[in-house]
Amino acid sequence: MNAMTKSHPGIRPDPIRPIISIGTINVDQLMGPIADWPQPGTETVYPDYEMRIGGGCGNFGAALMALDAHQHIVVNVGKDAMGDWLCEQFGPLADHWHRSDTVTSVTFGLTHPDKERTFLSNEGHSSIFDAKMVREMLSETRVDGAIALFVGTFLMPGLLPDCASLMKELHDSGAIVALDTAWPTGGWSDDVQTHLESWLGYVDILLINDAEASGILGIAQTEFARDIETYLARIADKLPSDAIIVVKRGAAGATAFAGGNILHVPVPGPVDVVDTVGAGDCFNAGFLMALQMQAALPDALRAGIEVAGKAIASNPRKYPEISDLCPDVAAVLSAPVPTGEEIMTFDQVENS
Repeated sequence: MNAMTKSHPGIRPDPIRPIISIGTINVDQLMGPIADWPQPGTETVYPDYEMRIGGGCGNFGAALMALDAHQHIVVNVGKDAMGDWLCEQFGPLADHWHRSDTVTSVTFGLTHPDKERTFLSNEGHSSIFDAKMVREMLSETRVDGAIALFVGTFLMPGLLPDCASLMKELHDSGAIVALDTAWPTGGWSDDVQTHLESWLGYVDILLINDAEASGILGIAQTEFARDIETYLARIADKLPSDAIIVVKRGAAGATAFAGGNILHVPVPGPVDVVDTVGAGDCFNAGFLMALQMQAALPDALRAGIEVAGKAIASNPRKYPEISDLCPDVAAVLSAPVPTGEEIMTFDQVENS
């Protein structure tokens, strides 16, 4: 079975299991466009404002919700009005979320005329998210055959010390562990690299962009671009032998490395880019949902590109539904789900 044309032989998701996301969620408040930083002590009024779901799990979960995916979101929020608002956006999906006795994390996104953004965030609930909360929220969830995505991990200092053990528990329970490193606050320091080294042996799907790949390798982005296959092979050496690496490359599409083979899928046509916030999370949603539906790897890459492209072309943000997607991708994401046998839950495997 060729890894580039079929669902990767070592990655065997069960379509009846949920796509699990573990990580950050917050409220995003976007304002602008801001050409020049205001003088201290002054007030400036801007024409554009939007409040919406934010954070890696938030964007990912919202995109999956629009696609009517089977998912389980593992996050905490504060016991305040912002936390209430986030719970309301997800309805029953938020019933099991941990409500922490603190304020909810909020990110202010300042937009600029060149479409760049500046982000200001408070620590809030994300700073106290920990492994105990994760285990409690997964205790009754069947994880064998589920894809479990860790996202925004470096923004959660309370989770970092136990992240490797959580990944191992999920991996040993039969889950397919996915990781989106995002860009660590403070860059790729020795501490960050140490944490990453302890995780990669349990990561079945690594989701990164060009800059993050370069950061992991400690090289310039231009150097990575000159010989992507060789450098991805170096990262692959740190992962399980049947792992998949996906590099999200914006307007250039996406590249996958699996089984020693490399595959590139371009963006199929022009995209009217309006708002790139959460583009990588939207890609993750389309890609991982397609894999969970046992799609071929090229089709999964196309699904990620399509979902992200539709999202970043909207203003205000609208996450695409199946009916918004091109027919080929819609067919992949709406394939019939077969019935599978009952299996043990995460809690039962962990304590057996």
